[in-house]
Amino acid sequence: MTKFRSNNAVRLLLVAGLVLLAVLLVVAPASGMESRSGDQVVIGSDEVIDDDLYVTANDVVVEGTIRGDLIAFGSSITVDGTVEGDLIAAGQSVQIGGTVNDDARIAGQTLVLTENAQVGDDLVAAGLSLENKPDSVVGGTLLYAGYQALLAGTVGEDVNAAANGLTVSGEVGGNVDADVDGEDGGPPSFVFAQQAAIPTVDPGLTLTGSAYVGGNVAYESSTDAQIDPGARIEGEVSGTQRPEEEEPTYTLADAVLDNLRSFVALLLVGLLLVWIAPNWIRRQAGTVLTRPLASLGWGVLGFLVFLALGVAILVATIMLAIIFGLLSLGSLVVLIVGLGILTEMLLLLAFWISTNYLAQIIVSFLAGVLLVEAGQRGGGRGRVLPLVVGLISYVILRAVPILGFIVGLAVVLLGLGALFHWVWIKLRRGTAVPPPAGDRIP
Repeated sequence: MTKFRSNNAVRLLLVAGLVLLAVLLVVAPASGMESRSGDQVVIGSDEVIDDDLYVTANDVVVEGTIRGDLIAFGSSITVDGTVEGDLIAAGQSVQIGGTVNDDARIAGQTLVLTENAQVGDDLVAAGLSLENKPDSVVGGTLLYAGYQALLAGTVGEDVNAAANGLTVSGEVGGNVDADVDGEDGGPPSFVFAQQAAIPTVDPGLTLTGSAYVGGNVAYESSTDAQIDPGARIEGEVSGTQRPEEEEPTYTLADAVLDNLRSFVALLLVGLLLVWIAPNWIRRQAGTVLTRPLASLGWGVLGFLVFLALGVAILVATIMLAIIFGLLSLGSLVVLIVGLGILTEMLLLLAFWISTNYLAQIIVSFLAGVLLVEAGQRGGGRGRVLPLVVGLISYVILRAVPILGFIVGLAVVLLGLGALFHWVWIKLRRGTAVPPPAGDRIP
């Protein structure tokens, strides 16, 4: 099975960059750009577009001439005509059989440059499989991240690839720099559920007898490169053997340090809270004490509300950006996207603080009050002692295997439920109101 190793950061960054680029282009088409959409969009061989073209369709076929950039998104994208500017395309399959005078940036499941395909400058690609067939030409650098690549055509400059398998049987004018896993196993079907027919590429780096490299060959892999004696390499070949990854050993000392760090962090935040808002903490702890089952229910509801809000903000941001983008209101698109990202970040921050600190401190403080009160009547009225006793008890219980997970989950749900109930009351009544007497603890 393919392993996505941490040192394949180039691959992940490239894929993320292409996805981000696609999203930005979807939500903000350039002002003045011609756009077409539908189930199928065909640019006939006798048709000339004297501007940039933005296309969204299930099937996109370009046989004519685009005197600008072509930006296409769909299930199947075929470019057999001429694009005088850049090509930016994302789909299940992207096939280039014509001419792209400038750069091509493509992402998808299967990416193919057929015979006689011409890319004037760089090719940046990410996907399951990339193939450039004989007689195809990439004038600049080829940068690829994905599962496999079969390079049988001509690349004028360098090849930089991060993949499970890379086979070079064509010409590369510059260097070949590859980060290949070199492991057996099929493609990641959990990512690409509907896989189209792709060529067979052996794991690791392979240079066939027809390969020509005008510069150096450098690779990092878990296996040695397979270089045919007939391959012509003008520079040097250097390979780095990737060591087998070892599972980190988690010792007792590591566990103690982790729990100590957790205790210190919770204690510092808890001390700040009992200093600036002691009555508020007691009220939330009182809610958990008097209404434990309701608090659990509110906690589950809180998780669902956070999730729903995150999805709603994302959908609203995209929809508004698309609307303003189609209206050529570029400045509003930037504002909407910026506000959407900021709101998502604030929501995530609120969720993180609530679950990692506030919820655990509230329930730990309640446990400390009950324990101290049981040992010394009236001792639970203090601030610091109940907090320290409760946190120590909580951290110790959480360190116990299996039981610790159950305790941690219950504490977070109870505390989050009290917080969510408090927020709900504040929103419903608009102003702070004294809680019922039963919601207070001594």
